[in-house]
Amino acid sequence: MQIKVWDGATRLFHWALVIAFIFSVYSAFQDKYGIYAEIHTYAGVSVLALVAWRILWGIVGSDTSRFSHFVKGPNAIRAYLRGEGWDGVGHNPLGALSVVLMLVLLLAQAGMGLFASDGMFFDGPFARDAGSWSGDLTRWHRWTGYSLMGLAGLHVLAVLWYAGLKKIQMILPIITGSKQFSKAVAAPRLRSPILALGLALGVAFAAWYFILA
Repeated sequence: MQIKVWDGATRLFHWALVIAFIFSVYSAFQDKYGIYAEIHTYAGVSVLALVAWRILWGIVGSDTSRFSHFVKGPNAIRAYLRGEGWDGVGHNPLGALSVVLMLVLLLAQAGMGLFASDGMFFDGPFARDAGSWSGDLTRWHRWTGYSLMGLAGLHVLAVLWYAGLKKIQMILPIITGSKQFSKAVAAPRLRSPILALGLALGVAFAAWYFILA
């Protein structure tokens, strides 16, 4: 049987975050003046807004997007590692740790970037407000970025491992939203795209008004 496991808003968030993260990483390794400074700033603010939306959606969104649905304790993780206790709908208990860690690091990374400065060509929107802390925040911003690149690489390897060795397709469902199951499972409740759009517009406006305006 085939059921819808991911709503359109969550899928759009996933791929928008991938694009924003790629632009932020690419621009981070260029000289920070002119177009590259603007790319880095707008990509970073986009990441911050996307993560803020995802946190809100993790509270009020569709079942498979809610933290209460997929974030489990040690017992559930141990059961999953033994091949028990997961019906295949949404994030597995182990993958949930990666999702939460990535969201926390992205939030910290983008937040620190607002106060970062290279001392020459590039200043974050609030770099002057950070005072003597700007140097420390810039270093933490840089090292958190390296950590995120490593975590993103592990994420890609995990997807390939599931597809190659366990024959579990993880890429197609996050594109189409649907997943094929060999047994009957309960379909998750998916929230209205109007709610997702309203939250997105609110977060986008707040990011523009408080950071970029």
